[in-house]
Amino acid sequence: MASSYSEPIPDPLVLATLPPSSPPALLSPSLSSSPSSSSSSSQDPLSPVAKPIGPEDFVPLKVIGTGTYGKVFLVRERSSGRLYAMKTLRKAAVVVHSKYTEHTKAERQILEAVQHPFIVKLYYAFQTARKLYLVLEYVPGGELFTHLAREKMFDEEVAVFVSAQIILALEHLHSVGVIYRDLKPENILLGSDGNVVLTDFGLSKVSLDDSGTTNTICGTVEYMAPEVVMERLGYDFSVDWWSLGILIHDMLTGSAPFRGSNRKATMDSIMNRRLKLPSYLSPASRDLLTKLLKKHPKSRLGAGPGGVEDLKKHPFFRSINWSRLLDRKVRAPFVPIIVNEEDTSNFDKEFTSMAPIPESPHASPVSPTSDALFQGFSFISRRPSFSTSFSSHYG
Repeated sequence: MASSYSEPIPDPLVLATLPPSSPPALLSPSLSSSPSSSSSSSQDPLSPVAKPIGPEDFVPLKVIGTGTYGKVFLVRERSSGRLYAMKTLRKAAVVVHSKYTEHTKAERQILEAVQHPFIVKLYYAFQTARKLYLVLEYVPGGELFTHLAREKMFDEEVAVFVSAQIILALEHLHSVGVIYRDLKPENILLGSDGNVVLTDFGLSKVSLDDSGTTNTICGTVEYMAPEVVMERLGYDFSVDWWSLGILIHDMLTGSAPFRGSNRKATMDSIMNRRLKLPSYLSPASRDLLTKLLKKHPKSRLGAGPGGVEDLKKHPFFRSINWSRLLDRKVRAPFVPIIVNEEDTSNFDKEFTSMAPIPESPHASPVSPTSDALFQGFSFISRRPSFSTSFSSHYG
């Protein structure tokens, strides 16, 4: 979703070499190898359904996000009454560049393959002649970015809780060969109970080259690791730990540590400026940030032989019971205010003030050749339906 937080970069993708004995599920059949899902609102169901799913099965209620290729709507499913977030992508915009097409297909693959308490759930994917649709878990607390902008900065207790849940989400992604690559407050949602949900996998990538690295420049500039800025060097999972350090700094101080007047100046700052931390930060937070924001990726906390366990053992997280946190049994120190199930006050008014207008029947479809790029896009989750109703959170 778009935001004024940083210069927008085309939606995300990367991939990491895994042992042959443990291939990630998302590396099984590619989208292009699946049976064709015609350019009507057809389905390639993974489980039996009475009829194909299409946009007519959902009532748009509000716009809750916009991006380069389309919008995100809060919708209600007609048959069940459940609320979902429906991400719509214009095919004509996606097929402009092959990179954008691959990013979109990879996001769909990753969302299907990954199941984790702190990662957004995909329930349906389908398409029409003009658009692609991803029907996702609706997370009513809105973006962490919105709350951080309102609060200016968070107490350390909140930063510890949020970053610990992000660590668990990243740990899972890394275990199945996915580098997230676009960690930032706009891509972290808060549930009605204050637990985090990582979303927007357009820039994530699955499976690196034989060296275990990739060298595609992706992500939001303030959160880019030095090795991402120096595109020619290649990078690995440790870029996500750098971005985690930037996020923690942002939560504790209200800004990223490396900034500039424009994109180039910010990149120069990331590459050349020494880390300077405010004196009011606690010794544990200062030590953690110093170890996460190492310019050399191999020196970064989480990138050594001990991996993510070294990060979990850091004194900054001394209050965290990791197993209870994973089970969502730890009470969140910051809980968004939600008045009712359709309350979108935690989303940017720039989005929610827009009319939730459905697809125009007069828009031109893409060519058959372009449309063939999205064969196999459709999907129906086998997971039990996740109730996003107000009563399920509060009653």
